[in-house]
Amino acid sequence: MFYEINIAKDGKHFFATAERFITTEKKLKEVLIIFQNKFPKEEGYEIIVFGHPQTSHILNIDNILE
Repeated sequence: MFYEINIAKDGKHFFATAERFITTEKKLKEVLIIFQNKFPKEEGYEIIVFGHPQTSHILNIDNILE
């Protein structure tokens, strides 16, 4: 799982975190606390969080090479 945080300013995209930046809930909480202080709603900022689940599958090499 990785988390992406998007920051909007006055309804327009301002910036987003990279997908490998936040990979745990602990890190997500740490970053959100800082972002809420640095990007307050009162100044027109909006913080949106996306959770991206990741799954891996073992692929059969013989099937791929057929």
